[in-house]
Amino acid sequence: MSKKPDNNKQLQQRKFMPYRDNVAAVVFNSSGQVFVGERKSGKAAKTTAKSRDKVWQFPQGGIDAGEEPLEAARRELYEETSIRSVSFISATSNWIYYDIPDEALGIALKGKFRGQRQKYFAFLFEGSDDEINVINPANGEHRSEFSNWRWEKLKNTPDLIVPFKRQAYLEVVADFANIAKSLKNKTAKVKRLKAKNIDAWVELRRLFFTKSSRKLLKQGCEKTLADKKQIAFGLFDNDMMVGFAEISERSIGDGKQIAPCAYLEVIYVAKQYRQNGLGKKLIKKAQKWAKKNELKIFASDARTENKMSILAHASWGFEEDKRIVLFKKKL
Repeated sequence: MSKKPDNNKQLQQRKFMPYRDNVAAVVFNSSGQVFVGERKSGKAAKTTAKSRDKVWQFPQGGIDAGEEPLEAARRELYEETSIRSVSFISATSNWIYYDIPDEALGIALKGKFRGQRQKYFAFLFEGSDDEINVINPANGEHRSEFSNWRWEKLKNTPDLIVPFKRQAYLEVVADFANIAKSLKNKTAKVKRLKAKNIDAWVELRRLFFTKSSRKLLKQGCEKTLADKKQIAFGLFDNDMMVGFAEISERSIGDGKQIAPCAYLEVIYVAKQYRQNGLGKKLIKKAQKWAKKNELKIFASDARTENKMSILAHASWGFEEDKRIVLFKKKL
């Protein structure tokens, strides 16, 4: 964690000025690169020549009253970039402080703060690049903060930011370096599952269906392989199976679903491979199978309390149809 600057080395007026609470979003793509935007130069930035060519940064902004930092990060990300298709990975372990330079004091941050106290949140981008719009962000509902954007190596970001934020970005790089490395190395491939994959498939199914016996789980695999209206795909890191998805063709649709439809029966990715965009790889493969079978709708479900699953479905392109209440009566 960055230490607060020594007040004795600051201008006298800094002693009575607070730090502004702020959040920043570090958005990784599936290759381990991060989003950076070219900041539009404001009045404060023009006060120092060194800042003119160091204008690339992460989306960031203040925290509204009563707002949780993580939700503030999601909001600021959308308001500045239009990005919504993200899943949360982690946050910096501590708040990170930085002071604005003397020449910008009284100008930057509306002249009310000596600097900022920031929390950085890492997200995985699960959409396509055409979702990103920094010129008319949030469907034009918010003013543009950036004039351009690009994907960049995380380790390069401290050299792209204004000099007085460099130390803060170095700490972010240190905290999130393992994320970049993990994403870069996780290149699991999707393959259709066959009889030779049953043993590994069963072991992963046991992690999902925790109360089922190995015998029943194996029978489920065999049934899927024998049914032309069912299919399963596996995620493979070299020869190791690290995830799977099971899809079926259902003759009856729920809610507004059109029957027959493709249905995502099960999807599972090993913990160490999650939030790397690999779940979406499985979904895309399943969609191709559904289209090949002339199915018009791809449906799924999740328990209302399973917020992670609901968020994952949204990032995969699913839209919520309706919610239902199930009843039972003992006889």
